[in-house]
Amino acid sequence: MKLLKTALCLALALLLLAPGAAALAEGETLIFDAQGLAAIADDPAGSYALARDIDLGGADWTPIAFSGTLDGRGHTLYNLRVRVPGADERVTRDGNLKAYETVFAGLFSVLEEAELRDLHLKGVDVELETDSHCFAAALAGYIDHSSLVGCSVEGRVAMTGSAVMVGVGGLAGYGCGALRDCSADVELFYEDCCFEARCEQFMGGALACGIADVDGCTVRVDGWDSCHGYVHNGGLVGMWYLCGMNYPLGSFTDNSVSGQICFFEDNPDRRAYCAPFRGESLSGVRRYDGNEEDFTRSEVYDYDVVLRPERCEAPEIDEEITPAGCGSWGWTRHVCRGCGRAWTDRYTPPAHSAGDWALVEEPGFDRPGLERRTCTVCGAVLGERAVPALVASTSCLLDRHETALRSGESLALTASVTPADASGGALVWTSSDESVARVDGAGLVTAVGPGSAVIRAETADGLCADSCTVTVRGGALHWLRSLFE
Repeated sequence: MKLLKTALCLALALLLLAPGAAALAEGETLIFDAQGLAAIADDPAGSYALARDIDLGGADWTPIAFSGTLDGRGHTLYNLRVRVPGADERVTRDGNLKAYETVFAGLFSVLEEAELRDLHLKGVDVELETDSHCFAAALAGYIDHSSLVGCSVEGRVAMTGSAVMVGVGGLAGYGCGALRDCSADVELFYEDCCFEARCEQFMGGALACGIADVDGCTVRVDGWDSCHGYVHNGGLVGMWYLCGMNYPLGSFTDNSVSGQICFFEDNPDRRAYCAPFRGESLSGVRRYDGNEEDFTRSEVYDYDVVLRPERCEAPEIDEEITPAGCGSWGWTRHVCRGCGRAWTDRYTPPAHSAGDWALVEEPGFDRPGLERRTCTVCGAVLGERAVPALVASTSCLLDRHETALRSGESLALTASVTPADASGGALVWTSSDESVARVDGAGLVTAVGPGSAVIRAETADGLCADSCTVTVRGGALHWLRSLFE
């Protein structure tokens, strides 16, 4: 029992010390699957960490409100699909501080004093059709004194709306907080169906509307915006604005923006805000330096055609599947033969080719051993497990200790070894004189010639043995042979 406990302890230690493993913080809950992620809604102020990459492609995701901490630990949530806003409403305010009851969509609907760190999203597909005031983004539609640190998103955020206060963002939709060392590679789309009133529309590769500490972020944006109201578009932030929230002036440093936003503003009172970093600035900034851009502002004056990334009315799409590799993701790439528009979806996580378990440390009677499994392609260690320590044999007893046979006869000897699970329980059989009697590996004794021989059974660990004396009497052939000698 003591040896078993030792083996179990070693196995647990190996699990905790495996590559990529990290110790749990006090009160932190590990998330292993989509169900565990959705369970955050039961304790939205809790502390969580991802245990692995998680596929969210099984069903449409319902955005949830969160006010705790989620540590992605470098793992990825992939194939996120959102089609409805979350249930939570908050007040948003336009540039004139006019208030709107608003809904939100993304992985999270609302983040309030929350922190997301080292979390990655691939294959984001947020697409809404709503008549509510609404903000949508990949990570969160609304942030309030929350931080996104070391996070990344890849995918699409699209909205067709008929309300006034609306916006789409890469990382976040509306609010205030910190966006540090994050990246976004996003296609953003908005179609305005509100013809009775002029909408307040916002689009930003990182944040659609609000103010934040935006530092060290990298954004590639492909934006498409058809608006019959007021446009506020920015490569990073659509409108830089305190928006009625109690937050200090943010910083804007060491960011990189590339891509384009194509838009129209069908409005006689034209503003047409669209710029590489901040579309419109209504608030100051604490620090502003080190920012780089390769951004195209593309304004269109034909208001009858909705601006879309796809240009073919009846597109013919080719698909190319890239399988996952040891350290690379797999995906499906779609390309239109006519206009060349391309996008990727159906991501699959990196996959190693597991070899057989191999013994790397022999077990002993006083210690467990170790087995290891590695990838047959790249050699990465995929798992380790303890091999139980050896169990010593304590006795070996034959079913008889002497017997007599005639030449040519056979007899099977049997032996009992204790304990039954002894590691050295296998027996080694030998004969002291094979001209008298031979014995095989199963204990079958065959008489050969007259005389006496000792048949010995010894446990493989060499700790126990027993023997049987075999006397062989000569048969008729031996008697005739002796007459002529």
